Amino acid sequence: MRAKLTVLLCVLGFSMGVSAQSSIENNKVFYLNVFINANKTIYVEDEKTSFQNVQNQVTEILRKQPFKVDQQIIFRIFGDKDLDMGYIIDVNAEMRKAIHENIKTERYLLETKKLNIDGQNWFQKIDLKALKKREL
Repeated sequence: MRAKLTVLLCVLGFSMGVSAQSSIENNKVFYLNVFINANKTIYVEDEKTSFQNVQNQVTEILRKQPFKVDQQIIFRIFGDKDLDMGYIIDVNAEMRKAIHENIKTERYLLETKKLNIDGQNWFQKIDLKALKKREL
């Protein structure tokens, strides 16, 4: 009887551990990155897009992702420090039209001219660890 109980507890403990690990893996964060340069040129990931097409571009990227229930999605907006904050907020509003749940936005202001960032390879030129995020 004791042996059966010990085996049962071991099996339950193992399955709970596996379940917890699966839960952690399923809840990994998905980041969607957007860059806005000083001239208000917008890149959703590495695709140059117009303001009017931001929502469609974000929707397209999100539809291609295999999301899990309750997975966190974070929009990261990297904008030139000299941009009007209103424009960054407007771009974020367009992004949010693509999905309405479980979204968080992080904002990073960059000195794009100093960093020599202006095109499709913008994300490779950024050191995320050196940046300070500002919640939006």
